[in-house]
Amino acid sequence: MMKKKLIYVCMLLVIITAACKKEDILTYNDELSKNSIYFPAAETTNNVNISFGYAKINVQDSLLKIVVRSIGSATNMDRPYNLSISDSSTLKVNRDYKLLNEKAVIKAGKVADTLFFKLFRTENIRKDSLFLYLDLKPNENFTNAFLNNDVVSGGRTRKQYVTRLKIKVDDIAGAPPFWVSGSSYGSFTEDYLGAFSTLKFQLLINRFNLNTDEIVKPDWFMTNSNYYRLIGWSNGLKIYLDQMEAKGTPVYEADGVTLMKMGQYAE
Repeated sequence: MMKKKLIYVCMLLVIITAACKKEDILTYNDELSKNSIYFPAAETTNNVNISFGYAKINVQDSLLKIVVRSIGSATNMDRPYNLSISDSSTLKVNRDYKLLNEKAVIKAGKVADTLFFKLFRTENIRKDSLFLYLDLKPNENFTNAFLNNDVVSGGRTRKQYVTRLKIKVDDIAGAPPFWVSGSSYGSFTEDYLGAFSTLKFQLLINRFNLNTDEIVKPDWFMTNSNYYRLIGWSNGLKIYLDQMEAKGTPVYEADGVTLMKMGQYAE
């Protein structure tokens, strides 16, 4: 019996020794597997909205940063990726925007890259929103294995593609709460500032160096008797408009035909 046990142990040692002589266990190889690539911003929404609407008139461009990330560890080589900009985009390169990156590449030792888009405040975005459609396509370095997430909304499940982004750009500002026609404060405001327009609001912001984050708050009108400020703004802006008209350079609304006018009580 003891002899059989010794034989069994010897055989077991032989098997273990042979197994140890085999090649090491294969580990995950990032370069061979071609990691997936995606937009981190698209994990929550595929929409990026940019508006010049509340920006001062002297602001003529804006820098948009979009991060591109790969899944897995960094490699010791640069990895170009395939950024596709759809022909159906209504934002046009060199007219409405410019991509500042020379190459779309995740550098050696990195797992992410940042795209820099310079957006121009052109006439094209004053009346309508324009769009830029970005898509990450597979290439020799990256796959699209990590394509989408299941998003549940309203009891329904939909696919949200993390390789796609829709960038919306406009120069349209909605009326702040104190200037909404028909609201509690609307008639008072219109008596001094006149009918709301995006251009008039932007001119107001620029002329008086206003903090838009403050004046668009719902309670701004009554806070610290701010409504008295509207009287001063209306008078100051009317003087400016009258001066411009006297110089032969009148200020028009967005249609280029309608003269910008203040309310009936502006002096």
